[in-house]
Amino acid sequence: MAEQQVAIAPVAADMVRIGSCASVGQGGLAAARLEGVELVMLRHGDDIAVFEGRCPHQGTLLAEGTLDRGVLTCRGHGWRFDSCTGVSINMPAACLRRFRSALAGDDVLVDRADVLAWKRDTEGQVRTEPARPLDDLPGPHGIPLLGNFLQLHKDQIHTDMEHWAETFGPIYRINLAGRDAVVLSDGEWIDRILHDRPETFRRASAIEMLSREVGTVGAFSAEGETWRRHRRPVVQALDAHHLRDFFPTLVTVTQRLKRRWQHAAASGEPIHVQHDLMQYAVDVTTSLAFGHDMNTLEGQGGEVQHHLERILPMINRRLNAPFPYWHYIRLPADRAFDKSVAAVREAIGGMIVAARERLAQSQELAAHPRNFLEAMVAAQMRGEASLSDDEIFANAFTLLLAGEDTTANTISWVLYFMCRHADVQDRMRDEATAVLGDSDVLSDIRDAAQLTYLDAVVHESLRLKPVAPLFYMEPNDDVVVAGYRIPKGTLVVLVTRPNTLRESSFADAAVFRPERWLETSAAALHRNGFVPFGSGPRLCPGRSLALLEAKAALSMVCQQFHVRQAPASGPVSEAFAFTMMPTGLRVVLERRHKA
Repeated sequence: MAEQQVAIAPVAADMVRIGSCASVGQGGLAAARLEGVELVMLRHGDDIAVFEGRCPHQGTLLAEGTLDRGVLTCRGHGWRFDSCTGVSINMPAACLRRFRSALAGDDVLVDRADVLAWKRDTEGQVRTEPARPLDDLPGPHGIPLLGNFLQLHKDQIHTDMEHWAETFGPIYRINLAGRDAVVLSDGEWIDRILHDRPETFRRASAIEMLSREVGTVGAFSAEGETWRRHRRPVVQALDAHHLRDFFPTLVTVTQRLKRRWQHAAASGEPIHVQHDLMQYAVDVTTSLAFGHDMNTLEGQGGEVQHHLERILPMINRRLNAPFPYWHYIRLPADRAFDKSVAAVREAIGGMIVAARERLAQSQELAAHPRNFLEAMVAAQMRGEASLSDDEIFANAFTLLLAGEDTTANTISWVLYFMCRHADVQDRMRDEATAVLGDSDVLSDIRDAAQLTYLDAVVHESLRLKPVAPLFYMEPNDDVVVAGYRIPKGTLVVLVTRPNTLRESSFADAAVFRPERWLETSAAALHRNGFVPFGSGPRLCPGRSLALLEAKAALSMVCQQFHVRQAPASGPVSEAFAFTMMPTGLRVVLERRHKA
């Protein structure tokens, strides 16, 4: 079956250029696009093969993966494909479609008719469903004009929607001040909607509108062709090569966190975990993003963090507002938000100018940029990324903002579970000791892959305490979802946690059991709707960095300390402000006495 799929017919006349041999580069792979079809070009010996560009598993862009010794590995869930045949090494029955292609000098040509025929075949596999109107959907009763808006608590929106899912099922309707919204918690549909971006679904238009108002339309909030133009340089700036180069800085920042917490352990004072980890994440992200050592952990850059702490909560507040009141009146919080955005913009703008000057003065640096900002500016200067300075600012700003909140909250939730499960903490400690040896912190990036149980703990924490419990989407055209017709522009909220708490998705779903992630491969264990970093073509480009930060910080904690919840800290609660964070989490650290 696989041999029939990959047989290459004689070159046809309808050959069109999709890229160059040079663009494939040292990594051996590059993205292309033709007639709305994502493609990936793979170097195989002296040849370049052209395949469908999305992984058949979850639709992740294959050009963002890695090619090593003839094997293409998808960055989504690790599916692997032979670079010559396209046959999946994980599941031999699966096979990437290889298109007829040829080389003409430096040009890579592909048979347009072959691509179009495959596109028609795959589109023809979509089943039509009888569609029911939104009025047939169940949902909570509201009040005139405001609908269900007042029933949603500002910092508990995610739990409100989860509770309604228990009552009304995996798809229901709510009314937000006169606007219909569809809420989905079914894993299969969550995966399908994320897979079908950006063509069928997009992020909620309010996200792009809010980003445009503050001048931060980058890879996170852009759509369509604008998103494609932003995506490639952002992904390249966060690839494995750049993370390896950056790793020594991550080690330095992790050592600072160790020293800070050693002082706290010596005094016996409870630690505000999430606050300290926000500073840790800011220091890591600013160093990676700008090559700038902000050092908030040691009290040298607190002002920027103070501005950042204002921005995400206000974006969340505006996103969930019934109408854009800030267009007509500026409250004190809005004026403070404006000042914070301006301050961060000024700081990043100065860094962009300095980066361009450094690159202009050093050909070596231009060829091998040391951080995200330099990589973006270098791509701009080489003509590989048609991004303006404002767009570079937008992507750097997004990395800084997202890198702070999500990573800090993820590590905080893991520490919460470590306090509650002494056996888990003991096993994490044993693994950290075995991997780190005599080192205080993770000092070799290759050792991160050996922290398999720690990685399992992080994934189990993300399952029960997802830092991104809600995704806001809307269809680009009228669509049918789960048998209901959803008009273009309708807000669709994906609520991710209920599906992961169903026994049909995970055995003993309510139990914190990291071992479930060690039982089989990550690809085979994937469950519908478990999307802590998104899924499909817009899988979070910073996922590898976030997991590396978590491993660095947590292995250090396990190597150095025993963690317990502070006696007077009270209950730990969830609060939602664009991401989900723990509130009331205070811990006491006790120095480990090594044998």
